[in-house]
Amino acid sequence: MTLPIWVILSVVALLLIGLDFLAGRIIRVPPRPVGRTVPDLGFPHEDLRIQSGDHDLAAWLIKPPAAQPFEPLILIAHGWSANYSTLLALAEPLAATGREVLLFDARGHGRNAPQPYVSVRAFQDDLMAVARYAATRFPDRQLVVIGHSMGGAAGVLAAAEGAPIDGLILVAAPSDILKVTAEFLVDQGLPGHFLASLLRPFWWRRIGSSFRPLTPSRRIRELDIPLLLIQPEHDQRVIREHADRLAFAAGIDYRLIPDREHTDVLGDPLTLRFVTEFLEDV
Repeated sequence: MTLPIWVILSVVALLLIGLDFLAGRIIRVPPRPVGRTVPDLGFPHEDLRIQSGDHDLAAWLIKPPAAQPFEPLILIAHGWSANYSTLLALAEPLAATGREVLLFDARGHGRNAPQPYVSVRAFQDDLMAVARYAATRFPDRQLVVIGHSMGGAAGVLAAAEGAPIDGLILVAAPSDILKVTAEFLVDQGLPGHFLASLLRPFWWRRIGSSFRPLTPSRRIRELDIPLLLIQPEHDQRVIREHADRLAFAAGIDYRLIPDREHTDVLGDPLTLRFVTEFLEDV
């Protein structure tokens, strides 16, 4: 028995709609409340709003009294489904040493309005917007970006696209967005690699291109700025293979932080030491 063509087309249409829904669902940001806040730290600060296209991003500028105007301004970018409060474990000791720190929430995260989904291109665009704000407001300051997880991927992509970044520190950053997404799905008990391949065209539609120009291990080769890679030893979210790939592509070694995982690496004294040494060299 041959099915009518309209039945076949209807089944195909329903399948495509279902796959498109699933693609959007996977990159939908789960709500995560802000924990500690910048006012909790006790440093002088500014509560900012920074424009990124049609999005108004919440941001903080921490201004310790001992800050020196010739020191680099530090911009720290959080990862996917996190928010700026995740970064305070590193931002607070940096501010305590007299360094000004700029934090922000990517669209759909933290204090910003929820979004149907947030892609790596959105992270890239938001970081570029905040970097340009910083360069415009502080034209005589160097700007060093610290990117954690997806924020690190965004740092590579933004720098490769011409963002005014003078130094870049990557902490537990993925080398390939599709690969890290597949690994995340595997952790959820799903066939991650199969799903990532199947849903790739539906994600292309959302980011407006293929993933080739949005792959950190490709774009990091284009950078001509000081670069530091930091990888926690026991990271199960962005495994060590990503650091291996980024380091190989950049032609540098990475710093391994013993006995640390994906997020607690931010508060490790060794991480602070490596970051401080990098800032002094810059």
